[in-house]
Amino acid sequence: PGVLHAHGLELVPLTLEVGDYVLSPDLVVERKALADLKSSLLSGRLRAQAAAMSEHYATPVLLIEFAADSAFVFQGAPEFADDARSGGGGGASVAARLVLLVLQFPRLRLLWSRSPRATAELFALLKAVREEPDPVKAALVGLPDAAEGAVLYNAAALDLLRQVPGLAEANVRALARAGGSLRGLARMSELDMARAVQSTTVAKKVRRFLDADCVSVLARA
Repeated sequence: PGVLHAHGLELVPLTLEVGDYVLSPDLVVERKALADLKSSLLSGRLRAQAAAMSEHYATPVLLIEFAADSAFVFQGAPEFADDARSGGGGGASVAARLVLLVLQFPRLRLLWSRSPRATAELFALLKAVREEPDPVKAALVGLPDAAEGAVLYNAAALDLLRQVPGLAEANVRALARAGGSLRGLARMSELDMARAVQSTTVAKKVRRFLDADCVSVLARA
């Protein structure tokens, strides 16, 4: 984000369900460093992300970004060393999965960036001839309750709730709606939490998390 800001791009911090950057009402970008690209291809996460982008935007983009201090070479990249040792050709199997991804989602566009600075320059070029996106609409894209008049969530508050071990994303939003605020959530009884998330186990975890001591004092011998 700092590099983008330095290049004159205005950033609106939001929790996005679809993509990492929305550059226009019809263009969304999912950014992947090489290591993340490999893991998300192997896990199937990138396929789900490509499907979501293709469903909601006319121009879905996968940006593959290299580190500024590494060679701008896909085959033989250090991130694919394990791939090479297992006979994958140092990126060949990752490339093959990318080909399958593009074949499955024909509207998906690939952008290659040699560094974060190059990414900022690409974004500036892409935005130069496009309409500015609506932050509110971008934040609602992909939300399960968007059709019912969903509201914007406080990203910082949601991030705090996500620290509760084992708390699923659907439960995070259910608790946010039920509590209304962090103060309201802290005042909720365990029973009210259980009703909100329809799980007594989850309610116990949240209550335990909120009631945990921030500071522990160890007695000296």
